[in-house]
Amino acid sequence: MAQSLQGYGLSRKNPRRSKATKPDKSHGRGVLVFVAIIIIVLAVGGYIISQPPHQPGNIGEMAPDFTLHVVASTGLSDQTVTLSSFRGKVVVLEFMASWCPNCQQMAPSLEYLNQEYRGQDVVFLSVATTLEGATAESTAAFIKQYNSTWTYVLDTDNSVFSTYRVQGTPTILILDRTGTIVSRTQGIVATAALSDAIDRALS
Repeated sequence: MAQSLQGYGLSRKNPRRSKATKPDKSHGRGVLVFVAIIIIVLAVGGYIISQPPHQPGNIGEMAPDFTLHVVASTGLSDQTVTLSSFRGKVVVLEFMASWCPNCQQMAPSLEYLNQEYRGQDVVFLSVATTLEGATAESTAAFIKQYNSTWTYVLDTDNSVFSTYRVQGTPTILILDRTGTIVSRTQGIVATAALSDAIDRALS
């Protein structure tokens, strides 16, 4: 909707204004053009300045490295795992939470795939969060309940979750032999779809 100029105390005619005092329209247009240019410059500058810094974790990018402590069915251990140590192998990297129903539903599928690709250059690694009450103990109970035989690590301060911009669990990334992210999914994923993605990364 066009806005009325009269709402701002202006009108098309002002009978009290004489021709002698009539402002120079060309000067007014020049001011308006100048103001418009300033607004555009500020807008463009603001757009550039407000752009977020580059964030990792997207398909086609190298997976950010991390080192975290292993959590097993018996609890948190002193052993650590470094992601980059798996270079040369395909990595199925899951971000999960022990209380997450979708993670619970995906656990049997991941275990099935872990067994299917055993002996091949495929590593399954789950990063467990401590958000919303999850702990090393609840993660250990999860591992025990679902008989998971792959490696879990605990993101104690959730810094790795933040680095990878995980918005929901499970988030599953597949890394190729160079450590490049070739697949990223969130939520429940069909076993066959994960298998196809793993096969493509292996080829």
